Amino acid sequence: MECEIKLAVDAGSAAQIKKSAVLREHAVSKPHEEEHVDRYFDTGGFDLWKHGFALRVRSAGERHVQTLKGGGSAVAGLHRRTELEAGIPSAAPDLDLFAKQLRAALPALARSLDGQALAAEPVFVNRTKRTTWMLALPDGTHVECALDVGELRRGERTTQVRELELEIKDGDPACLYDLARRVHEATPVRIENVSKAERGYALATDDKAHAVKAAPVTLKRKATLGDAFGGILLNCLQQMQANEAGVQAGDVESLHQMRVGLRRLRAAQAMVRTLVRLPDPLAADIDWLADELGDARNWDVFLDSVLPGLPLTDEQKAALARVEAAAREEAERHRARVRSAVGSPRYTTLMLALGGWIAGRGWHHTTVPTDPLEQKIAKAAPQLVQHASARVRKRARGTDLKRPECLHKVRIAAKKERYAREFFAALSHDRKATKRHDLLSGMQDELGEINDAFVARTLVARLRDRVPQEAELLGFIEGVLAARALDAMPRARRHVKHRLRAKARF
Repeated sequence: MECEIKLAVDAGSAAQIKKSAVLREHAVSKPHEEEHVDRYFDTGGFDLWKHGFALRVRSAGERHVQTLKGGGSAVAGLHRRTELEAGIPSAAPDLDLFAKQLRAALPALARSLDGQALAAEPVFVNRTKRTTWMLALPDGTHVECALDVGELRRGERTTQVRELELEIKDGDPACLYDLARRVHEATPVRIENVSKAERGYALATDDKAHAVKAAPVTLKRKATLGDAFGGILLNCLQQMQANEAGVQAGDVESLHQMRVGLRRLRAAQAMVRTLVRLPDPLAADIDWLADELGDARNWDVFLDSVLPGLPLTDEQKAALARVEAAAREEAERHRARVRSAVGSPRYTTLMLALGGWIAGRGWHHTTVPTDPLEQKIAKAAPQLVQHASARVRKRARGTDLKRPECLHKVRIAAKKERYAREFFAALSHDRKATKRHDLLSGMQDELGEINDAFVARTLVARLRDRVPQEAELLGFIEGVLAARALDAMPRARRHVKHRLRAKARF
């Protein structure tokens, strides 16, 4: 199993990385440069890639190595993949070796591809100059550094490659995060969660960045609460990072899904807040990113949901066009802030710190059997869900439901309970639990409409400075939003009283 962190570097930083004092102080070998050509092969229908694998033949001079690699995961820059490789006599794939590799890694696909040949031409080609050297860290861990500078090509399409790989040869992979963080502090880099194979196939298929929703959380009933907590955090982090490319491309839904991933992560931490505390710098950076994403999302909702539904006369539509133009400028300004944030050194620091904290089990305090984090998740999960449900019940009973801010608190509690149920869905198949989840989703949408109306009113107030000549229309919009919230609140209060005050089971 290959285990490495990939860090993208810009053109100016590539030369600095070779001279990095952070890497040189632990070096136990001199840098070795080598040019190689990687050819990636697949069937005509890209069957290997559809199963998450790639077949590569690497040629360096007279040496040729065939590798089948894939599966695993890539979170916070740490790539774990199955890797099967062997030397071959030429740059063309050895089909007998490929059949053996495929049977070992993907036996079901091996049976289904019986008789189907690989395409004669490679899917894409990677031409790279690689500089490698070995490190020995103070704790005895050995790490191979590889700086790749080159180009991926598919016909006339190309994309540049400049990345530093830190591959652990022996020891704890968590130490890679600390090493990557120190490299980043000396020479700013970016986490690279996308492999060369993914980038090459994107050239071949013309794939565009798109929004990625959360994958189901996989849990084992015999896992401890600490292990389950780490898996949940990784799932949330994976959703966030899967949407980075879409966010940078300006996709609105990708920004929304990154925000959802971050909110799920914060909900997971809040779920065990009596047992686990994030380091203060890490918590502060999470709050910073949440604020940036939240501001941008508010403007997107205002544009896509609030303005289109206004009951306007024909005479008001010209003024609305000017208001909408100003709102779009504000929305784009905030999206630009998010793009800048996601591309910033602070974001990379956050992802490395969070990935390292998870990999190093930063929540682990003791190894004695009485540690609450050591209890089995099958026992802990119902308690956590019931605790989240009790918070919903408490807010539904003990707050002034005539005040919108109190209804908003009920909504937040309901959302956290829903997330908790989703985290542990693999452990429960109770129909009543499913019904409760659906109820929480519906209540969240209903209460969310009220909250959106109040948030939108604050955005309208900001637009007064942008388009003061449209004060009359802005006042009308505020009135419509206030009336909508006022009309919706009695029904929402009834639903909260009747649906959220009763006890719920896991």
